[in-house]
Amino acid sequence: MEDPGPAQVDSWMGQSVGHWEGDTFVAEGSGFNDQTWFDRAGNHHSASMTVVERYTMTSPDHILYEATIEDPETFSRPWMIRMPLYRHVNEDARLGQFKCVEFVEELMYGQLRKNPIGSEEGR
Repeated sequence: MEDPGPAQVDSWMGQSVGHWEGDTFVAEGSGFNDQTWFDRAGNHHSASMTVVERYTMTSPDHILYEATIEDPETFSRPWMIRMPLYRHVNEDARLGQFKCVEFVEELMYGQLRKNPIGSEEGR
């Protein structure tokens, strides 16, 4: 895929550009805003964060997922997660529906933000 250049505006999910390195699909993400968290404990990142994700098929039913996160404003060094992803092979396996409810994270966990929306720092 041709690199579209830097994201024009920071967004919740950033902008990702993907390419193949042999049998591995690599997605490089940047242009995130600083309003999302890594988890529900409120571990945060800055708008300088970049994420490189690597997807490598290791068998017909397994993909090795690796992500390297860099954010010099938040972390002292890059960190990496790595885990296998499994294909559900049951004949009756079903995917559940995920309903995205706007602002539900803010309603439930907003008080845990480093700079809550509405505070002087969160504006």
